[in-house]
Amino acid sequence: MIRYLQYKISQFFAWFLFIIFFSVRVRGRRNIPKKGAFIVASTHQSYLDPILIGFSCPLPVRYMARETLFRNPLFAMLIRSYGAFEIERDSADLGALRSAVEILKKGSRLLLFPEGKRSLDGSVSEVKPGVFLVSKRANARILPVRIRGAHKAWNRNSKFPRLFSPIMVEYGVVFSVEPDADYRLLCERLRAWYQTGTKYAS
Repeated sequence: MIRYLQYKISQFFAWFLFIIFFSVRVRGRRNIPKKGAFIVASTHQSYLDPILIGFSCPLPVRYMARETLFRNPLFAMLIRSYGAFEIERDSADLGALRSAVEILKKGSRLLLFPEGKRSLDGSVSEVKPGVFLVSKRANARILPVRIRGAHKAWNRNSKFPRLFSPIMVEYGVVFSVEPDADYRLLCERLRAWYQTGTKYAS
């Protein structure tokens, strides 16, 4: 209950600040499931992305974070209080995979970035099949999200955010991964939606 209250209070202040400083708009809120476990599969352009998902999704969302972010004990305590758990980036972290599946099976929401890391230039990188593997193992639906404008607002090469740069957060239609799904095709369809908004699932 305390964590939920902390989350809702933080949502309010984040919304207020982002509306003022980034003119954030959110589309597709009606597509967000009102209950149950699901994966939030988002594009990854900026440091701001987890916060943008956190305040625009009405339900608390957990997320993976690279292990280096946990080196500072105080910061580690802060992000853990918001549901973060660590992952060794660029490695086969089976522990993180098991944690992701367990979180979803317990009914929580989990933020994943199918591209694997932040975009270098704002374009959509290759979508990796890991998100579909987690979905299948946890029997959890996928809610795709594309974020536009965040790269310009604060990309990986900038020390500070660029204020008053507009950002759009768009939620797509939730879908499930079938038992015999072709992961390659799913990756292509999801990437196509990230790029153009075209349909990603039949």
